[in-house]
Amino acid sequence: MNTKSEKNRATPTPSAPSTQVTPSTRVTPATPPIPSPLSALSDTDKKMLELLLKGASGRTIAQRLGYKEGTTRVYLHSLYKRIGVNNKTSAVTWYLDTIAANEQNIEQVNQGQPMHRFNSFGDMAVRRGLLNSLGFLGVFVGPYGRMWEVASKLKDARSLRPTVADLQLRSLARSLWEALVAGDFAEGKRQFDSGTLPKVFVASPSDAVVLTMLLILGGYTSSAKKAIASLPPRKSGSLGVTADELRGLLATSDAVERGSDSGVAALHELIGAANARPVYRHVMLTALFHLYRMRNDMPRTMAVADAIWAEAESAQKHLAASGDKTLPPEATLPTPPPVTASKLTSYLEKLGA
Repeated sequence: MNTKSEKNRATPTPSAPSTQVTPSTRVTPATPPIPSPLSALSDTDKKMLELLLKGASGRTIAQRLGYKEGTTRVYLHSLYKRIGVNNKTSAVTWYLDTIAANEQNIEQVNQGQPMHRFNSFGDMAVRRGLLNSLGFLGVFVGPYGRMWEVASKLKDARSLRPTVADLQLRSLARSLWEALVAGDFAEGKRQFDSGTLPKVFVASPSDAVVLTMLLILGGYTSSAKKAIASLPPRKSGSLGVTADELRGLLATSDAVERGSDSGVAALHELIGAANARPVYRHVMLTALFHLYRMRNDMPRTMAVADAIWAEAESAQKHLAASGDKTLPPEATLPTPPPVTASKLTSYLEKLGA
């Protein structure tokens, strides 16, 4: 029997850890993140953007930062110019987009950190943009979309032979809608200044609502008021905007200019009305998406985006059930270039050599 105590027993010297680097342990230098536009801004710039994001007025910003109101206005205009925007609303949108892009960039380059996985369409819309996220399904929402095309062909033979002027106006209205979805509010101001509003109004006052909505959401207050004043209410036998369309514009204006919760709640009410036309509902939903995003209320922003997706998906399914083949039920590859079987076999053998 071995009587040597455990504590006196010789302990083997541990071998030195292997210095061999295996493929699984090899360390790859981290790719530095792409510099964020925020890095070019001063601390004061960032504080101003944070205050704008919280809905602070110029006077409040001046008080918080200890500046005179006139000095604050000069600083804000300088900031707008440097980040390529024209007003407070666009600055807030730019700031939110830049923060989201910066977070995604960091996620992609950090070692051991998985890339972001979208939990919902709304999550994707917030991070990638509503227009980009909708993709091809976007043809099923908004003015002159696929639903309109099918419906107009069924009831109006003239739509099968549109004039050049018809096509130009439809294209213009559709481009305004896409600018609204993308949050490109400056496009609305550009079109308004170029005299587009009267052209769209003559063709369809409801399309002029989209242009006016761009002006409102972009913070172009003076132009928006002029646009609203030029949209007479619809009367029997005459063109004009409906009472609900006008209410939607005014409610959005209150929400943007005064941060009115009542304005936002009114949009919810108008969207949910039983008689709300699909295109009008799509415009109001998109306005609501941008309003919540400006408020930095991401849960509600994502929920509204999901509602827009549901509208597009519902329209697509409805048309598919009616025989429309805009989206094929299943994907099939096209026929490849003509190559004999023997030639293809020989080619594949060479590739495998």
